[in-house]
Amino acid sequence: MIYSLKPKKDKLVEGMYKKAMKELNKFYGLNWKHHLPQIIILKNRDEINKFWGDDTEDWLIAFAERRAIFMLDKKKYKKESSHKYSKESYYKTLKHELGHLFFGAISHENDNPAWLNEGTQYFVANQIESQKPPKRFSNFIDHYDKWSKSVYGESGFAVKVLVDKFGKEKLIRLIKSLRNISSEKKFKISFKKIYKFDLNYKEMNKLLK
Repeated sequence: MIYSLKPKKDKLVEGMYKKAMKELNKFYGLNWKHHLPQIIILKNRDEINKFWGDDTEDWLIAFAERRAIFMLDKKKYKKESSHKYSKESYYKTLKHELGHLFFGAISHENDNPAWLNEGTQYFVANQIESQKPPKRFSNFIDHYDKWSKSVYGESGFAVKVLVDKFGKEKLIRLIKSLRNISSEKKFKISFKKIYKFDLNYKEMNKLLK
C-alpha cells in the first residue's frame, strides 16, 4: 500500500502534543529533541485497517509504531468508533500512544511484558481515573506477550501500586532492564532483583490492600 502524506495544521492537537512530550520527558527522564515522533491522523476506519494491516474493532482508535503514532480524526469518533470524543479523552489517548514510543526508547524497543507497557501508559496518561480499581489482581501477569483488550483491565493499577509503594525510579529501572531480557522467566528474575519479591498475584494483592 502506497500513501502520499502532507502536513496538517491543527492548533489543538499541536498543543496537546507539546504538553504530552514535556510531561513524558519528565516522567521517563529523557530530553527528546531530535527525530521527534510524528502524529498521523487517520480519517476513517478503513484507513485504520490499512495502516494496522488487518480489520480492527471499533474500540481501536490509536496505535504507535516506532517513531509515529496513528490516531483517528477526532471529528470521526462518533461515526467511526465506539468512543465519545472529549478534549480530555483525546489528550489522554495521544499521551498514551506517545508514551509507548518513550517506553520503546528506554527499553531498546522491547515491547514486552504487554501488561507493563500498557499499564505504564494507562498510569502516566491517567486513564485509570475513569476505571474501577480491582478488588484483587487475577489476570494482568498472564499478559506477558499476549496483547488483547483484556490487558487494560488491571495493568494500569498494577503499575500504580508499584509506583505508589516503591517510587517511579524503580519502575524506570525495570523498563530499562528490558534491553537485556528475552523471556518471561528472565523478566521475573529482573523484577525480583529490583523489587525484592517474586512477581505473583499473592504478593501483588498484598500491596493492593
